[in-house]
Amino acid sequence: MSGSSDALPMTSAYFSLILREYGATARDRAALLDGTGVRDGLGTETAPEITLGQQLCQIRNATRWLEPGWALSMGARFHPATHGPIGFGVVSAPTVRQSVEVMTRFSPVRAPHFRLRTSMQGRTVRLVPEDRVELGEEERRALLDIVMLSTQGLVESALGRRVSEARFEFSYAAPAYARSYHTYFHAPVCFGREESAVVLPAEWLDLECPLADPVMFEASLRSLVAGERRLDGGSWWAARVEQLCVARGAPLGVNAVARLMRVSRRTLTRRLRDEGTSYRGLRDAGRKRHAESLLRDQRLDVSEVAYALGYRDAANFGRACRRWFGTSPGQHRRRLLDGG
Repeated sequence: MSGSSDALPMTSAYFSLILREYGATARDRAALLDGTGVRDGLGTETAPEITLGQQLCQIRNATRWLEPGWALSMGARFHPATHGPIGFGVVSAPTVRQSVEVMTRFSPVRAPHFRLRTSMQGRTVRLVPEDRVELGEEERRALLDIVMLSTQGLVESALGRRVSEARFEFSYAAPAYARSYHTYFHAPVCFGREESAVVLPAEWLDLECPLADPVMFEASLRSLVAGERRLDGGSWWAARVEQLCVARGAPLGVNAVARLMRVSRRTLTRRLRDEGTSYRGLRDAGRKRHAESLLRDQRLDVSEVAYALGYRDAANFGRACRRWFGTSPGQHRRRLLDGG
């Protein structure tokens, strides 16, 4: 695996959950942290990100230190919120098809080591996890177990029920603890296949998601697109600021954003200027996109939209809308709902 792959940013959430679950003693924690360069006491608030290299180091440590099959127990503990904007996007999508599209397009944003590929085969759709970096066999198996269980949890959250009609195929031979798979997976499991895949009935794709929420779905997509830009290497600092602001939900000041990114305000300002933008410009553009999303939701009146965007005075929101859209919030809402 290249050094550049090692340095890819990823959430510290999985790292923290593994450490919390299996680091009951000082000895266990030391074993799991060995060589990662991560200090004890890591938390997603104090250190929201680590690198892919640090996460893979922890996975290797866990595979050496813990009982075989530990990744099954760990993967079963992940729920949609564990996966951040991907989980929220999957749950809030209008249809299962759009939930699957979120998983397949944006899986590297949350876990840069793999990507889900979709392929149709008769009356089934196959979700195939593909490695994006070189992995050792043991760490690959542990990660695959976690990915497959995470995919099961995400699909079930989109369906609103268990995936008993699905099938889970693994490319490796049945391990000594193969019977444990039937405890954690809610559908048939088979080993020794040509490729690993979660196999779903294709008819599920057209089902509506029971928890569909257009506002949450739009916000999740904005965060994921910003994360995607970071991985692609374009406008790294601007994309990270956008991602943080969307993830936090509430407006953040430039000092708070700099603190979360662990740089000074001056450094953040300089980095954004080098990319041809500014914090104020990014915040304004983000508010504009968020305003359009919220105005489409007829359950919210204009004052509620203004408050959600951080405007305590509705008149200020009205002036912002005239600057963005050339019209008042109410008029722009009617234009959006009329398809204009």
